[in-house]
Amino acid sequence: MVKETIATRRPRFSLLTLVLVTTIVALAVSVAMLYREVRPLRAEVQRLRAEVGELHVGDKAKIHAIHVPSGSKLEWKWRIWIPEGVTYCLRSSGGNIPLAEFPEYGGTMYLREPGEHVIRYVIERDPKRGGWSGKLVHDSGSVGSRSQPWVEWSSWSASGEGVGDATEVFEPDSRVLIARRRYTNEDDPPNDPKGPLPGFMIWLEPR
Repeated sequence: MVKETIATRRPRFSLLTLVLVTTIVALAVSVAMLYREVRPLRAEVQRLRAEVGELHVGDKAKIHAIHVPSGSKLEWKWRIWIPEGVTYCLRSSGGNIPLAEFPEYGGTMYLREPGEHVIRYVIERDPKRGGWSGKLVHDSGSVGSRSQPWVEWSSWSASGEGVGDATEVFEPDSRVLIARRRYTNEDDPPNDPKGPLPGFMIWLEPR
């Protein structure tokens, strides 16, 4: 009987292949380590951007907004990203502000240019009529100029809602509440705290 011997073939690697595989593995390990180091740094950069009020725009086809520190107790500031192809009404109302509804009255300005816009709500003493008045300010002008009597109250409390200190994103056809601020006189509290109160309100809506 003749026995056949089957030789087992072992894979052979050339020196060049071994070097390439080793290099690829080393690069993969390096990339993984760099990613682990960079990931927390990205989060830190976003946090620092939010602290200084830098607007982070991801999808340029959507509305982006952030509240920006103004350095004044009587001035509020926001950065707003307007997508291309849509005209928006930027509206402001001062005086008696409702708890949840949107007023039908107030000043209106139009944001037609896409890109980043800076808006401010500023309260200043009115030299002609006396007292304090607030107005919405943009590069194109200002609207509003409604009385803000709470500034002279000896004791007051505030409640509000709207865009915060981190970038918020909205659909392009949304009505966006930028700010709603309502003030209560602690020395003379209102009979109905859920009714309209002195303050101001700013919102954005498609034209």
